[in-house]
Parts: sequence; structure tokens; C-alpha cells
Amino acid sequence: MCFDEWNSCILNNCGHYYSKPVKNTRKPVGIFSLRRRHGVDIADMQCEIDQIERLRAGIRRDDHEYLFLLMQKSGEMRVAHNGREEVLMAGDSLLMDSTRTAELRFDGKASSFLSVHLPRSLCLEGRGASPVTGRRMDRAHPLRPSLDALMNGEGHGDSHADYLFDFIAMMFRPDERPGDAASFRDRHGRFRYICDTIERHVPDSDFTIERLAGLVHMSRRQLQRDFRDNGTTFTRVLCEARMKLVASHLRRAARQKQRPAISDLAYRAGFSDLSHFNRSFRQLYQLSPGGYYEDHLQILIEH
Repeated sequence: MCFDEWNSCILNNCGHYYSKPVKNTRKPVGIFSLRRRHGVDIADMQCEIDQIERLRAGIRRDDHEYLFLLMQKSGEMRVAHNGREEVLMAGDSLLMDSTRTAELRFDGKASSFLSVHLPRSLCLEGRGASPVTGRRMDRAHPLRPSLDALMNGEGHGDSHADYLFDFIAMMFRPDERPGDAASFRDRHGRFRYICDTIERHVPDSDFTIERLAGLVHMSRRQLQRDFRDNGTTFTRVLCEARMKLVASHLRRAARQKQRPAISDLAYRAGFSDLSHFNRSFRQLYQLSPGGYYEDHLQILIEH
């Protein structure tokens, strides 16, 4: 895209954010694409420009207010916002409030990032404290893999958009305590987060409900009540998550026409007892692990 085209995409899709090109250049300055996930727009941007500014004039001209979740993919971006100055590198994130001025500097260097457009009122609804804006979240943040999964369309679909708003509020909470399940406003969102936390720890063969309680900042008794209310148990959810991980590896191996060592996959998924693994897998999928692999291999051959 030329600068004028790229700048028009910003104005039409993000609001009155004013871009500045690098002086004395006529080469293409970037790429802009838009998609929708969880009921919100996600702008995927690449640019080689000088900067983007959010001025008070732009704030007055926009009818809608957003919290923009910036997720740096490559290069770097210098952000001055809400009294802070941060440098975002690949993997870093930052929340930006459209009701406040901002400056995003690139100095002509190639940079690519996502901008997730979160309606501000939905993010703030019913919360005692607003998410912190202008503060960089490091790529090593423990919730970053879950955030990537939400944005990339993995796992759950679009049917529970409120989960995204609760997740962002938790990730950018003022006291910097990640993983507090109490941040979710309804039981469904809280239980989904509990299950997502289990999925992130399935390879840990020593993972316990006590460890889960520490990660989500709930008591063991509260967790057991949530599992019971959802008709399951911690042990069952953990076991099924491990079996689903093995099943995913088996399907992938079938697509690649590779024969995996099933025992290695089971140990890798956190199982320590192969007899228990084989028995549980057959109960869930009505096939042995080997039969499951052969079944998917045959399907691929037939198609």
C-alpha cells in the first residue's frame, strides 16, 4: 500500500489516529487487513512509517470509544501513553485507551502488530477497577500463550465473546496479579479459564488440584464446587485434556504418514501409567490409541 491508502485504512477502521510517513520516500509503506474474532475487529498491520499520533482533536471527532490491545509481532514500536513510555518488541502487548492521547513511533523501521478493537464500555462494565493502559506486558507473561490462542482462532469459537473481555481485564489488572479466576463475571467464563489453565499444564505429571488452586487464586473447596456444578471432577478434566493432546498428536502423525511411539506420546502428555492411559483412551474414543491412529490414516488414504 502507498501511504495515503494505508492511512485511510487506519482512519476508517481505527478512528482518528494520524499517521506520518517517512520524509522523501515513495515506496509502499505497509499492509493492512481486518478480520473478526469473538465479535470484535482485529487489524493486522505492517508498516514502515515515522509515527502514529492520537491527538485531542481526534478524540473529539470519534463517536465510539475503544481499548486497543496492541500485540507486537515483529520489529519494535515505541509507545507513549497514559503517562508511560514503553518499547514493544516481538511478543509484547499493551492496552491503549482511545479516550487518551498516544504516540506510536516506528522511525521508518519495519514493524508488524495486531490491534484488537475492544469496545471500551464492554471492557469496563461491572468492574471495580479499570484495566491498566500504557503498561507493557512482557512476552514471557504466563497468560501470553492463552492470549495468542484467543486471537488466532484456536480452541473455543465465537459463542462466548464476554470471555475475551474478562480475560483482558484479568491480564491487565492494576495489581499485576495474573490468573485470578475471580475476575470473570460469570461461572461459565470462570470455569472455562480453569479448564484452559489445566490444558496449559497437562505435560506436568505431578499437576494437582492444589497447584491449580494456586494458579487461579481459588481455594481447593471452591474449585471442587465448580467442577461438581459442571458435572465433572478435576481428575476427569485433567485426564481428558491429556487424552485430547495425545489424540491431536496421533492425527498429526497420520497426516504426515509417520508412525509415532504411542507410549512416548502418553508420557509426554503427563500419563505415568500406560494401562490407565490405554483404558481411559478407549473409554473416551471407543478405540485403542493404535486403532485411533489407523482409523485416521485410513480416512486420509481414502480421500
